[in-house]
Amino acid sequence: MRRAPLHPVRNKIDLTDPVQIRVLARRWGISADDLTRTVGKVGNSIAAVGKEINLRKALPTKPVLPLPIAAASLATLQATADAAAQAGDN
Repeated sequence: MRRAPLHPVRNKIDLTDPVQIRVLARRWGISADDLTRTVGKVGNSIAAVGKEINLRKALPTKPVLPLPIAAASLATLQATADAAAQAGDN
């Protein structure tokens, strides 16, 4: 008797296949551990994992201006406003 080889499901991630993990992690630019955590969170659907990773990459994780620059800018704005207020009084 001859058995037909098992074909993997094309739209599911198989975490036991190191080649698939390496390819998908490289495609999305994440580590294998991040891929495993994301699969644990949203399931093993390639579409769901890709959507979650792209959503996570789209969200800003850092402030636009670092705190010292923002504080210096605020001080500059305040000084400019004070100077304009004094010029308006004269």
